[in-house]
Amino acid sequence: MDIAGLPHDLFLLVIFLLSPRDCVRLRAVSRRWHAAFTDDFVSQQLLRWNFPRCRELRMAAAIASVPSPISSSGIWPRNLEAELVDFADESPSWSALFARVARRYHHLNKGRPRHVLKLDMPASCRDGSFGFSFWPVAPWHRFLRLNEKISDFHYPDPAWWYSQEDGVLVYPATADGADGAPSLGHFYRVVDLASGASVPVPWDVRSKHIRRVRLAQGVLIFEWAEALPHHQLNDRELVHRHFATAFDLLRTPRSAAAGSPWAVEFRSEWKLHFLGLPLNRSDRFFSAHTATHYAVYFWQPNRSLYQDDPIEQLAVWDISSPSRYRPSEDPTGARRPGFERTVSTPADLPGPERQLAPLSADAKSQGTWSLETATAGPQVIRRMAWRDLDFYGLRQRATPRLRNLALDGQNVYFIEEEHRWADGQHSSLVPPRVHFVQSTGIPVIPMTTTATGEPPEKAPPPAGDADVGHAAKPPPLFAIIDGPVYGPVWVDSCGADGDVNMNFCQRVAAAHGGAAPGTGPLPSSAVGGADVGRRSPPAPGPAGWPWAFGEPAAPASSVASAPPTRWPGWAPCWRHEDFPYLTVTEMVDYAAGVRIAARRCFMLEALSVHMRPTVAVTGATPPGEAKDAAKAARRRSGKAKEAPARSSEVYLPDDMWNELVAKGHIAGDERWVVGEDEAGRITVVRF
Repeated sequence: MDIAGLPHDLFLLVIFLLSPRDCVRLRAVSRRWHAAFTDDFVSQQLLRWNFPRCRELRMAAAIASVPSPISSSGIWPRNLEAELVDFADESPSWSALFARVARRYHHLNKGRPRHVLKLDMPASCRDGSFGFSFWPVAPWHRFLRLNEKISDFHYPDPAWWYSQEDGVLVYPATADGADGAPSLGHFYRVVDLASGASVPVPWDVRSKHIRRVRLAQGVLIFEWAEALPHHQLNDRELVHRHFATAFDLLRTPRSAAAGSPWAVEFRSEWKLHFLGLPLNRSDRFFSAHTATHYAVYFWQPNRSLYQDDPIEQLAVWDISSPSRYRPSEDPTGARRPGFERTVSTPADLPGPERQLAPLSADAKSQGTWSLETATAGPQVIRRMAWRDLDFYGLRQRATPRLRNLALDGQNVYFIEEEHRWADGQHSSLVPPRVHFVQSTGIPVIPMTTTATGEPPEKAPPPAGDADVGHAAKPPPLFAIIDGPVYGPVWVDSCGADGDVNMNFCQRVAAAHGGAAPGTGPLPSSAVGGADVGRRSPPAPGPAGWPWAFGEPAAPASSVASAPPTRWPGWAPCWRHEDFPYLTVTEMVDYAAGVRIAARRCFMLEALSVHMRPTVAVTGATPPGEAKDAAKAARRRSGKAKEAPARSSEVYLPDDMWNELVAKGHIAGDERWVVGEDEAGRITVVRF
């Protein structure tokens, strides 16, 4: 009697010890073995044992956790709901899912790409012609120098972007793209890497210099400058007006879509800088956005004769309200929607805050004012000049160490970094001992309140609506135009621990999904006169990303919380996790526990895949794999004696560095990794 004829419980005990690859290969032994190893229950058990955090299991658990139809549940974001509907309509068998996931993780564990896709991008022309022009914001003039060897420390932004939330790639297509879109000036396209569906972005990029492109939480933002200068700054520099254009990326289930399931709709546009910026390598700006807010930091050299400190400012916009008005098409502002502002201070609201007060019924009947008109479109809700930044200890001056900005619900985070071997015009005059990173969060996004001073969800419905037969409406919101926002300041810093010969960061393991954030050391002193607060990051809700779910049969009330994520307040200590190697860039899929990191030490380069699942099944790792994983963990941390189940580190082929990390940026998820090669082509490596 072979194992296929064993009782079911004994059969499960035997296949529990087999590797996923063997479980798939044994299907070809005989018809009896094929029937046993393709059984839906057996395949589902194998999938849970070996890959408990794979994407397919999480989607199946999400579908099972919602009793009502997915499209009407209202729990998930719209794009995620559409993806879940497509997954439910496909109804793939557990046997096919296990084979597909096993193949993917086999290639991940071996570090061998299964398929490599190349996407061409058009050449950038900066002469102001009607072609495609990408003029990225110049990075800081800092590089690493050691014993006459030089290595890059900063990289410019790419001309493309990948969204892990939606699994789509936004990139400029060549002139021979599908549907002839580039011939109309619509160079940028949104490509679903899973299905291959593609849709052009309805935006003419001709006569524009694209400075940066970002896609987050279903909102696509282009930062760009006009091709022709607007005015002359001095004898040598010309100023170009800069704008930001936002689009909504919407997904429709394939069963309800006539064509492509993806659609790109214009949301709003606003002027990025009130005077404009020169197209040079001196004026710089950093930005970040969510679905509702946009933050930008400007750093401009002071052009006075007295060599004063650079001009710095931070602006935060509320972009939650759409508007058809485009300031780039209205240079004089004559077509800008107008409304009357009335400044008032209700008794139940703080005095310093300026509010938009609702007008009387007579004023509304005249059509001169409406709350929808007053709050439509992007609005600046906070500006901070150099004095405010200096108060929080965030002023960069002539030796900036800012790497990027980040946003969450009410805070803006400044991610800063300094290195012992940093050299160049913007390098620090007092370098750190080895390598130092820091994240500082300041509360700058105000809360919107109602006329009664209550949050919108707690405000009572207005009286009188039910009497006239209309549905109850929420009371009008007061849009906070300006005013200070007070709160504790979050500061988290980390430095490499050791010496210049061998150095490890003790917090890297926790940052990859171990201990909860907030356990690391924090400075005890105040920063810039502000109180230093200490808090844990907010727990991601069911609509957050990355998302994780409980067992498929569990009710919605018992859905498990998501695993720890690298929230913006956590100092990016992964940058110096293996000093003197510097982690140039990384791709982390927290929900799946997969990480791909590109590390570099001058002329030495390494591109490795890390898989550190927080869900460990005792005995699931064969003895040989457990021993190799323990050695890898001991080499990485210098102290670890054990490694989590199925935790390993492998290296991709040597040529993958030039194929993926030539421009210093990679992205993706557990299914693939996206980068750019030396020839300026996008590389999609599928596993």
